[in-house]
Formats: sequence, structure tokens, C-alpha cells
Amino acid sequence: MEAVYRSAAQINDAMIRVYNHMFLAIINSMIVSYLVSTSPGLMTFLFTGVMKWVVIFAPLVAILALSFGIQHLTRGQATAALHAFAALMGMSFATIFVVFTMGSIVSAFMGAAVLFGTMSVYGYFTKKDLTSMGQFMFIGLIAIVVASIINIFLESSTMTMVISALAIIIFLGLTAYDTQQIRQQVSVENDGRGEIIGALALYLNFINLFIHLLQLFGGRRD
Repeated sequence: MEAVYRSAAQINDAMIRVYNHMFLAIINSMIVSYLVSTSPGLMTFLFTGVMKWVVIFAPLVAILALSFGIQHLTRGQATAALHAFAALMGMSFATIFVVFTMGSIVSAFMGAAVLFGTMSVYGYFTKKDLTSMGQFMFIGLIAIVVASIINIFLESSTMTMVISALAIIIFLGLTAYDTQQIRQQVSVENDGRGEIIGALALYLNFINLFIHLLQLFGGRRD
């Protein structure tokens, strides 16, 4: 079947839907994270003993499953999967509301929004092919994930700072690359699943920018 290309206005509308899905997923995560953090019982259950490891690694397992399975879901199912994953992510970083001051959390969120917006606009409008940069950033992402898993056991504050600094650079690059790729994908008529997949990619970039900015610059509670 021959691909049907959309007009510029239709592409813009599709991208707006991508950003809307991403934004709602972020709000989902922040609400879940805050609600869990305000429940001492839930915090004790989720972040002690074996459950702590389940909560830490569940998002990684979930994103791997989504990466391989989301193509086989309907648009409605993909949307539900995105928000289920966002809720799981929110639960996994609920400790930020206990460890960091609210001012630091707000500042990191706003900083992530500015950086994300800048790089996403660049990726959207640039005529330069960002494929090679994206491939390089993906290799860096794998290295960061491996280093982060190792540091879970080492608990090195210095390594945490180095990982966060590198992660910010990597996710800024991925934001530009993913935006360009998503724009290309939604330029062709589809059933809407590409918009959800794109929203998932951008959601992950934003959340990781936020978390690593908080780790690097956030003020901790006394």
C-alpha cells in the first residue's frame, strides 16, 4: 500500500497530539509519585526489603516489554500502556518528595521543561540529519543504564553526580533526535499508534532530564 503523506498542518496537529500525550503522562507520574510519597504505609511497603528491588527494576522491565510489544497494540491499548507505565515510573521515583525540597523539585522540573523544549524545537525545525548523533547518544544511554545499575550496589555519590551530568547531555541529544524521527513518522498517514510511541520516547527523555537535574542540583531536606 502506497504511503499517504500529510500536509504541514496535519503534521503539526499530529505533533501537538504527541506532546499532549507526553504531557498527560508526565502529570500522571508526578501525581502518583506525590500520592505515594505522602503515604507512610506505601513508602514502607514499596521501598524496604525485596519490594525495593522490584520497584527499582520494574520500570526497566516494563520499558523493554513496551519497546517490543507496543507495535502490536491498538491505539487505545497503547495509550493505556503509556499511562500504566507512567504510573509505574511515578511510583518508582516517589522518594524524591521525601529526599529533596519542594523548591528543588519545582526548579528541576522547570529546568527540564526549558531544556527539553529548546532541544525539541531544534529537532523539529533543523534540516540537519540527526541520525548519527542519535546512534551515538543511544550507545551512551546503554552505558549510562549499565553504570546506574552498578551504582545501585556501590552507592557512590561521586559516580551518581558523573552519571547525572552525562545523562543530561545524552537525553538532551536524544530529545532532538527523537523529535526529528517522530516528525518524520507522523508525516505519513497512520492509525495513531506512532503518536503514542513518540509520546513515550519524549516522556522518557523529559523524566530522565528532570530526575538527573534534581540529582545534580537539588537541595536535600534536613
